[in-house]
Amino acid sequence: MTVSIESEVARDLIETKLRVLTERINTILNKWELESIDELVEGAKTGKYPEAEDDAIDLQNLADKRTEIEKLLTKIQ
Repeated sequence: MTVSIESEVARDLIETKLRVLTERINTILNKWELESIDELVEGAKTGKYPEAEDDAIDLQNLADKRTEIEKLLTKIQ
């Protein structure tokens, strides 16, 4: 199924989704008092943050989704 929408509406929707993803990423990083996704993922792998495995997986998934949506945004601009 194909749906047509104005590019401005599409851009607003995509930018909103990016903000939501970024907020979720920042919430997880703030919980662990870290600055980067890689730091938490690596710390979970090495055992530095043994309780962080679920958050590390969530972060990686959120980051992947954010990258995918950023690519979509560049296609419509």
